[in-house]
Amino acid sequence: MGKSLSQLVLIVLAFLIVECDNRMSEGRGNLVSTDWLQNQLSDPSIIVLHAGTEEGYDTLHIPGARVIIPRDFVVSNDSMSNELPAMDSVVNMLKRAGVNKDSRIVLCYENERLISRTARVFLTLTHAGLADRTYLMNGGLPAWLEEERETTALTTDISLGNLEAMDPVEVIISTTDLERERWSPEVVLIDARRDEEYHGTPASGEEEAEGGHIEGAYFLPYETNFMEEKSYLFKSDAELEKLFRDAGMDPGRTTVVYCGSGIRASVSYLTASHLGYPVLLYDGSYQEWERLDLPLTGPVDLPVENE
Repeated sequence: MGKSLSQLVLIVLAFLIVECDNRMSEGRGNLVSTDWLQNQLSDPSIIVLHAGTEEGYDTLHIPGARVIIPRDFVVSNDSMSNELPAMDSVVNMLKRAGVNKDSRIVLCYENERLISRTARVFLTLTHAGLADRTYLMNGGLPAWLEEERETTALTTDISLGNLEAMDPVEVIISTTDLERERWSPEVVLIDARRDEEYHGTPASGEEEAEGGHIEGAYFLPYETNFMEEKSYLFKSDAELEKLFRDAGMDPGRTTVVYCGSGIRASVSYLTASHLGYPVLLYDGSYQEWERLDLPLTGPVDLPVENE
C-alpha cells in the first residue's frame, strides 16, 4: 500500500471531518429511513440503485430505481477473492446507471441475503470518493414492501451519466500494515465473523474444531448490527453505538474490521462510517492471514455459562 497506518489514520480522520461537516447540516449519516427516501424520490438528483438481480428487479422495485449487481463491484485474482475493482470500472458502471456529478446515491438491497454484498458496494463507492453522497436505505426492499409503499415492474429509461473519477479514499489496510500495527493503542481490531469461526469451535455436525481469529482481535459478529425480530433492519443509532463501545471500539481510535473474505465485515464498515468512527477494512481478512501463516488464536473452548 505504501503508507504507514499513522498516515492512513490521518487520511481517514481528515475525510471523516469533511464528511461530518457535510452531514451535520443534513442531520443524518449513511443509513437513511424509508420515510426519508419517500420524501426525496421526486428530487432528480436522487438515484436509487436496486442492489440485487435482474430477475428480482424485473419483478418489483422502487419507482425510478436502476438495477446493479453487487458482485460486479468486487474482483478476484488467483489467491484472493472480493478485492476492490479498478476505479474506472466503478465509474463506468455508475454512469451506465445514470449517476451524474451531482447525484445522491441510495442503495436498496433486494432481500436480506444481499445486505452484506450491498454494504460492500458502499465500501467500494467510499473508495471512489462518493461516501458523502452515498446512502443505504435501512430495511431495503423488504421494509419498503412491509410498509406497503409504491413499487413497480416498469423499467426506468436511463441516460448515460456524467460522473467523473475522483481521488480515491483509503478504505483498506494491507496485511503488512496490520501485522505491524495491530497492537497499537490507536487501533481496535474487530472480527465480524460468527461465533464458531472466531472461537474455532466445531460447526454443527462437525467433530473437529477449525479456525480461530487473528491474535488481538475483539469479537463483534456482523449479525449483531441487525434487529433480532426483523433481521433485515439495522438497529437504532443508540443501540449500535452501545454495541460498538461494548466491543472496545472508540471514535478516537481507528477500527479495523475483517471477516472471512471482506464481505460480511463490510456491514461493520458501513455502520462504523455511519456513526462517524474512523474505520478501515482488512480486505484480505482471515483467508489471507491464515494463508500467510500469521499469528492466530484458536481453536479455543468457549467458556461454560453458569445456569
